Amino acid sequence: MSLNLELLSKKFNKTFMSYKKIYDGFDNDIFILIADDNTKYIYRKSLRNKSNEDIIFEKNFSDYLLKKNIPVRRVLYPGAESLLEFCDGTSCSVEQISEKMAFNAGTMLARFHDAAKGFDIPPLPNRKLESELLRAIRIKDKLQKKYTNGTDFISIVEHLLQSKFLKTSDICIIHNDFRVQNVLFQDENISAILDFDWSCVGNPLKDLGHALVEWSFPDGGSFNQKIFKSFLYGYVMSKKDVDLDALKYWIEFSCISDTATYLCDTINDTPSGREILSWMFGKYLFFNGQDIAKLTE
Repeated sequence: MSLNLELLSKKFNKTFMSYKKIYDGFDNDIFILIADDNTKYIYRKSLRNKSNEDIIFEKNFSDYLLKKNIPVRRVLYPGAESLLEFCDGTSCSVEQISEKMAFNAGTMLARFHDAAKGFDIPPLPNRKLESELLRAIRIKDKLQKKYTNGTDFISIVEHLLQSKFLKTSDICIIHNDFRVQNVLFQDENISAILDFDWSCVGNPLKDLGHALVEWSFPDGGSFNQKIFKSFLYGYVMSKKDVDLDALKYWIEFSCISDTATYLCDTINDTPSGREILSWMFGKYLFFNGQDIAKLTE
């Protein structure tokens, strides 16, 4: 994708001289724009439909977090095409994460949740925690016909939707996608938290469960127990003890929710008669067979 710098300059009332694409994803394309005074900005073009309410929420929530000393990019011009403040820092891969980085990330997530519990500025995001599972339920007939283990997958989805852990009073705005790629590091410290596209009101343990999976278990790689323990320790150092039964539920929920997103997004392009083989479904099968307490020893 190429950018028309003249149009962007008019849109954002700045003079941009050059650009560099830094991310090409399912949800967003992201670029660095360089203005005539050498100031850097982030330009983000959303590839999913965004409601006006979600656009306003991101701006309000980012401003609120900055006041609470949570490092995020300031939204300068909100929208489906948005301009954000540039933040120094490096994006890492899961394989580059050290135990100290994982610990610091866990601590930052706990700080984020403490700050987010005070946010009550409308409009709140439209997304619900169970949105992706409900997408799968709506097309369950297709999933059951396309995949040889589609019926088993729908049974897992239905079980997760019926759990007592989904109904809780311990809720706040959660990031809902606190993966390695959505933070920037300077040395081993987090310099910015990125991307609130998937944020919603929900249980903070959903954030923790998703993060533990993403930080400790790279796609196509092996589970790293040391990273898992370091992230969890960083989180609980700032919080009360975590209910490990609830945490296991949210780990499994996160894996299946991401699997549901992938299956729903690709259902029309997938040949029939194959098994579900997504990375996140494989991680669900791994964690489903684990005693979470033993992973923390």
